This record gives sequence, C-alpha cells and structure tokens, in this order.
Amino acid sequence: MAEQVKSVCPYCGVGCGIVMQVEQGRVTKVSGDKSHPANRGRLCTKGQSCHLPLSQGRLDSAYIRPARADGQQPLPALAAVTQTAARLRAILDAHGPDAISFYISGQMSLEAQYLANKLAKGFIRTRHIEANSRLCMASAATGYKQSLGADAPPGSYDDLDQADTFLVIGANMADCHPILFLRLLDRVKQGAKLIVVDPRRSATAEKADLFLQLKPGTDIALINGLLRLLHEAGQTDTAFIAAHTEGWEAMRKLLADYGLAQVAAITGLDAADIAKAAAWIGRSKKLVSLWTMGLNQSVRGTWNSNALCNLHLALGAICRPGAGPFSLTGQPNAMGGREMGYMGPGLPGQRSTQNPADRAFTETLWTLPPGSLRDAPASGAVAMFDAMAQGEIKACWIICTNPVASMPARGRTIDGLKAAELVIVQDAFLDTETAPYADILLPGALWAEADGVMVNSERNMTLAPQAVPPPGAAMADWRWIAQVATAMGYPGFAYANAAEIFEEIKRFSNPQTGYDISGASHARLADTPLQWPVGPHSGPRNPVRYMASGTPVFPTVSGRAMFHPRPCLPPAELPDAAFPFILNTGRVQHQWHTLTKTGKVPALNRLNPGPFVEIHAQDAAALGLQEGDSLALRSRRGRAVLPALLSPRVQPGQLFAPFHWNDVFGDDLAINQLTSPAVDAASLQPEFKICAMALERVAAVRQEVPETLAGLAPEDAAVSILYASQTGTAAAQAQAAAQRLGLIARPMNEASPATLAGTVLFFAASFGDGEAPDNAARFWQALAAPGAPRLEGLRFGILGFGDTAYARFCGFAAALEAR
Repeated sequence: MAEQVKSVCPYCGVGCGIVMQVEQGRVTKVSGDKSHPANRGRLCTKGQSCHLPLSQGRLDSAYIRPARADGQQPLPALAAVTQTAARLRAILDAHGPDAISFYISGQMSLEAQYLANKLAKGFIRTRHIEANSRLCMASAATGYKQSLGADAPPGSYDDLDQADTFLVIGANMADCHPILFLRLLDRVKQGAKLIVVDPRRSATAEKADLFLQLKPGTDIALINGLLRLLHEAGQTDTAFIAAHTEGWEAMRKLLADYGLAQVAAITGLDAADIAKAAAWIGRSKKLVSLWTMGLNQSVRGTWNSNALCNLHLALGAICRPGAGPFSLTGQPNAMGGREMGYMGPGLPGQRSTQNPADRAFTETLWTLPPGSLRDAPASGAVAMFDAMAQGEIKACWIICTNPVASMPARGRTIDGLKAAELVIVQDAFLDTETAPYADILLPGALWAEADGVMVNSERNMTLAPQAVPPPGAAMADWRWIAQVATAMGYPGFAYANAAEIFEEIKRFSNPQTGYDISGASHARLADTPLQWPVGPHSGPRNPVRYMASGTPVFPTVSGRAMFHPRPCLPPAELPDAAFPFILNTGRVQHQWHTLTKTGKVPALNRLNPGPFVEIHAQDAAALGLQEGDSLALRSRRGRAVLPALLSPRVQPGQLFAPFHWNDVFGDDLAINQLTSPAVDAASLQPEFKICAMALERVAAVRQEVPETLAGLAPEDAAVSILYASQTGTAAAQAQAAAQRLGLIARPMNEASPATLAGTVLFFAASFGDGEAPDNAARFWQALAAPGAPRLEGLRFGILGFGDTAYARFCGFAAALEAR
C-alpha cells in the first residue's frame, strides 16, 4: 500500500511543497502539494524528479585515507566518528581553535546548521565557519541589516498576488525560480507591469513589458536615476520618509549626480526607457522588487541591496501588502542558515558574536562559561581557503557542498585542500569534485531520509520528515556532527532526534529583530507550514514584518530604516586589450548547482544536456567561430574550453556560461577556474558576475552528425518527434513515445521549419497562458514569422499539455495546430 508523505523540494529557495509516494521503502513518485502556500501544487522539472537521485551514486559507507598517498578505504561508522574526533582534537590541542574550519551549506536542515555553528563557535571556539551562502546571499543579508536593521525580506510571496508593478533586477526567475515566476506572471496577466533589468536577455526578460539591457555592473546608477526621476516628479512618500527613515537628506544630495542623461550614458540604456520605467513605478501603488545573484555576486553587492531598499523607503513601498524589496534565495534552507548565523560572526536567532549581549545570551543557553564566545571578525570563504593554502588553517570539515566546483578562482580552493592536514567531506554522493581531496568521507542522508526543517525565501518553515531509510551507514548530517562533538568530549550534544534540537533552537527567538519561532514545533509543522514570526498563538501566515505595533518600527536603535547613499563604482575587473570580453556566469533551468543531484536524472539531462558559452554573432564572426566550435576561455586565473552557442541573448563583448558542469563531466569544463575572487568589502561575497576574458577558437565546427533536426530530410526519417516542454512532462512523454517507436525525440528549438518533412509528431506544452516554452521559442518565432514556409503536404499530429489553472492551458498546441 502506497503512503503519501508531505515534504519540501530540496532544490531552490522557493520552497515548494511536495507529496511523496512511498512504496516498500522507496519514493516512487513526487507531486506538488496543492495545500502548500509556496507553490499551490505546481512543480518544476527539478521538483518533479527530485526523488530520482535518492538511489544513484550514493556514498553509503565512511572512508578514510591513512596517508595522502593512499587510497580511500572503507571503515565502520563508529570508527569514522572516533577517527574524526581524534584527529580534530589533535589539531585543536596542537595549533589552537583557528586551525580548524567548517564549510557548510544552505542545503542542510535547520537542525544540522544549528549544531555545526554550536560546535564550531561554542565548543571548538574557531572563528572559521563559512557556508556556501557566502557565494550567493551574503550581500542581500548584509544589505538588509544595514538598511532595515535585520536580515530577511520584510514581505512574502503573498505580495506577488497584489503588486501592480514588478521590478526584477539581476534575477532570471524564469530559469532559477520558475514556480514563483509563474505566480508573478499570473499577476501580470491581471494587468501588473513587469520591468526586467539584466545585461543578458534571459528567459525572464522575454516576458517583460519593459526590458532594460544595461551594461554589466551599472545597476546602482539605474536605481539612483530612477529614484531621482521619482523625486523630481513629486512621487516620493514624504510622510513615510519623515516618520520612518533616517538619512534622506544625504540621499537626496547624492541623486544630483544621477540625472537622466548621465544615467543613460553610464548604463547604455535609452533615456526614454529609463523615463518609462520611472513613470510606471511612479504610478504604481504597489511595487515589488525581486533580485538575486545578478546584484549579490558583485564587489558592490551590499550597495546594490541598499540601493533597492533606498528606492522602496523613498516610495513608502514597504511594510504593506503588495510592496517591498524581496531577495530570492537560491538554496532550500539558505534562509534558515542565515537565521542560525552559520557564517562569519553569526549566532542563532539573528545574533552576532560582535554584540556582547548576544554572546552572553548564547553562552547561557549553551551553558558555557562567560567569555567562551569570541568577538571574532568574519574572514569570508575566499580568505578561509587562502588561509588553508598558507598553512594557517590545518583542518576543514566540508558538509553538503562542493567547493572545488563552486568556489571562485577554484585553483586557490584546491591549493587549500591540498595543503590542509585534514579534510573531512560529509556528503550524500561519492562522485563530487571535492570528494577526492578528502582524508575522511562521511556518508550523509538526503532530504527524504531524515527529519529536518527547511526555511524558504519568504521565511516559511516546512518540515521534511523521514520517509525512507538512508542507504548503508549514511546518517542525518546533524547526527554526524553530534556524534563527533560528543566523541571530542563536549557536553550538550546528546539529542534523541531532530525535534529535540528544534526545541533548543526555539529558545533563540529574538524580540529585537522579530525573529520568533516560539510557536513552531515539529508536531505543528507536521500539520502545516509556518511563516515566522510565529508565536504560540499566531496563525500559519505572517506575511508582513515590522508592523507589530500597527506602524513600521524597524529593528534599529532609532526604530527607523536607514537610507544609504551609494554611488555607482566600477567592478573589480574590467576588460582590457589582453582580456577584452566580460564573462557572466549563472544557471540553466533544468540543472542545479554542481550536478551532484540533477546530473543523475536522464530527463533533466535531455532538457539541458551539456555546457556551453553564449557569444554574440558579431564576436563569433570576428573570431571565425561557428556554432558548436570549441572555444577556449582564458582569464587571469585559468582556462576552460566550452562549445560556443551563438546567441542574441548576450550583447557584443559579453559572454554567458552556466557553472553546473565540472570535472566529473569532462576536462576543462570548470567555469569557476576562471572567475574572480574579488569580494564585497562588507558581505565578503565574491564577484562571479563580471570577470575579464580572452577567447580563442580551438576547433572547427564539428563534422559529425549534429544533435539537431536542422538537416532533417524525408529520407532521414519517415517520422520525427519534436517537443516543447516547460516542466518536463511533455519531454518525458515524447521520449517515451520515441523509445517505443525506435525514434529520437528532440526539442523544437533544434528544428528548422524550412526543413520539416515527412510525418512529425508534436508534443506541445504551454508556458503559462498559451505561450511557447523556452525550448520551443526560437522554433515558434521562425514558424510564425512573415515569409515562413507554408509546410503544405506535411503530415503532423499534435498532443497538447498544459496547466489547467490557465484559461488557455493548451494555447501553444492550439496555436501550433492553427499555423
């Protein structure tokens, strides 16, 4: 008998609710939870297939390398705990607490993140605990703290249902947060305006009412320019500014440098488009701004976040439904990790070791002697691995992340791991780029194999209950941490289950910042997700922060939010004669992070099959480059070789490459061999989005049969199958049909309407309310263009797919048939 178990998707920070079908100790199917407030039943391709990596390529035993020259040898779990504890203790006793470091993850449960921080700061007393959130969300967190007094968005997803203007800046929501983007488009369908700002014409930009394709690194100039136009038009909220903010006069003076002509020159945008954006925002009564890596991964990332907060504070578009600056997280529990203080000087409950009262409070709860917690500054992830390479840090415990693939200028990370005396890697998978550097490997349980709480971008907590047993000796991350801490001789780590740890975390609720989870428990979360702040008598949804007294009161000394006048300054690395191109890195829709999970799912690999670098046709022509040629990319730090994709999405002089594919998938693929280690001075977040690049064509266009239908002719195949798929359903059905018929199914974008012949079976999903999915957009544009071939005599059949939440849920299939 199948059991239905509710949980949460383990991928991005949207935090979609899922329902697992569990049969005979295996998750056999995943569907969307219609009752969950984040997704209301929708799932993307990754969510629909998130159960498939549970049984593939797993690390199911602990391993140890007796010496660096030796191979990794299996050993029992208890022995692994003993060995790990003994070797950490030896380094601690010989070299002191700062010889030990931790590098952890926004994919761990709240309970595991809490225990890692408790062990590192409270008992080992090291200042070196960092997380992969340093690479993605540190600038947003720092910006929120500076501008509003505390981390985390002031609003919620509910705002998307009420906004009348969206400013999406530095975020490709269509690919990276697809379910939330569909919710945004629902509102656009009702009349809201969508303004998208990005140097690349992303899938999100394709849906925009107004697309501002600015020069890389000029976002602050644009935001300042918009605010100046709004102020000059009398559209700032003077009453809100006077009652609830500080620093407006200095802000107003800075705006004098950002007139329309100056901003157009800095950003490369048309002045009329900037003015139009300001007019739309000015008329808007409810503005939601959404951003992510495009703003955060910059040496001015904190300033970018400040600038957006400035805009909302000046308009009074904050702390009310349908309005607010909303930073989107990239991992399923990155928000929880920030709440647990799992990087830099953070302490649980949005506290800091740099605050004496916070240190004393935490020492009391952890029963530590006064003065145990150190007032130690953050070093940041880049500096931490550098210190390892220099011999200052002797040991590193890496949990649930893959820094050899994901760190910028990753050669420096490799140097650090090679130089360290002890590298502990705790992961669910063996085939990662980091595992070969481990002296001790500890097998971790995945999301369906252990209890734990996850917190999404809108502060919504969802319980991920254990539904199936972990393989072999694998254990929940928190159990490994607790057992090693106990074996090192530390008290306070004897927990029976994750629910006990959560009860301890609740004691860290913080009235100063409004972080309150005192009304939550594993038992209550088993019934419903809960959005903090949530007290004992609170309902499940608390969407607007800082309004406990009925009027905005921010967690600052004055109770007012702060304007921070930020000028537009250049990035750390600009193109020059030797390195004339700019590289931008990011994600694609159907893969995630470094492919440790999605790379094991055939359906996702068919949708996004391999690496590439986008280059403008003008630059390709200058290099004598054709589609598919191998292109060598060289920065001041390293080299990669990727297939060229000629694309109008990027501007001349610019490149885009996804960071997913690395050493496990082939040589010279690691894009983070090239990226810049320069960091934001406040957040210490690296600047992945802009680095200078030199290019060289290293191979002619491939002569083998291409993976495309461009050359399809009647004699090639009597029947061909093409699909348009946004969430993977249509692709899966097309692949299944092709397998039964002995054919090959391909995305529509790999076909040319001019060469279609014979019989074609179309499997056509719709994007939202009847539009073409991304992997059919080019095909449909060509087919619908004036002068397109008439296709008389073509035999075809169309099977339509869609979301019945939309009126035209099979609209694309209908349009295809009509054409």
